[in-house]
This record gives sequence, C-alpha cells and structure tokens, in this order.
Amino acid sequence: MKIDYTETMTGEEYNELRESVDWKLLSQGQAERGLEHTTFLLAARENNRIIGMGRVLFDFGYTAYIGDVIVRPEYQGKGIGTQIVTRLMEKTMNAAEGGERIMFILGAAKGKEAFYKRFGFKERPNDFSGSGMTMWKAKE
Repeated sequence: MKIDYTETMTGEEYNELRESVDWKLLSQGQAERGLEHTTFLLAARENNRIIGMGRVLFDFGYTAYIGDVIVRPEYQGKGIGTQIVTRLMEKTMNAAEGGERIMFILGAAKGKEAFYKRFGFKERPNDFSGSGMTMWKAKE
C-alpha cells in the first residue's frame, strides 16, 4: 500500500470522507469555504483516491484547532491517522518561534479518545481544565 500525502482536496472529496464515517454532509459551498479557510490541510490518497484527511485552524499565536481527522474505515488501524496528526502538528510547530508553546485543541469523535491520548492529549474535565463544549446552530 503506497499512500501519498497532499495539501489539497476538493469539497466533494471532503464530503465523501465525511459520509464514509457517517458524519453529516455539508453543502458544497460550506465544504469548499471550510477547506479554503483551513490553515494547514493534509489529505491521504491511495491511487489518487481520497482515503483520509485532517486539518488545522491556527491563529499563528498560540492556539491551533485540529479538526476533521477522518480515515475511511477500511484504512483505519494502518497508521494513516497517526501520520496525518503527526505531520499537521509538526507543520504547526514549524510556524512557531523558538521557545514558544502552542496549545492544540480538538474534539475527538466518540470512541476515538484513546487515539489522541497517544499524542499526549488529555481528556477534559481534568485538574486544570473544565469540560470541552460545543454547539451547532443552523441559520434559518
């Protein structure tokens, strides 16, 4: 299995991956805008077919949000997700100055917490952080 990693993907590919893991699909415009405004993107491909992706939204100060780490179910457990997260974190750290620290934030999909713990992520709440929180709102 030869996996190629690129820094681009289409909105169609993004929704194709979302569908593969039973996430809600986005409108074509919403998918394209989300990708366009992503700071760092990494897409995994086998024979030019999209099989995984991840992205980072980074303020170039100290906050980096890792989002949408998706690997097609039939490719999970083969190190692709690990490569995606590792490379995205390295790219983000390369944008920092010497001695600076970056706070990486993510919302793990249910049941995927152990995957992120391997990188050093801590579950919330804990002794220094409250619960992580999210909210989805629809524009009428």
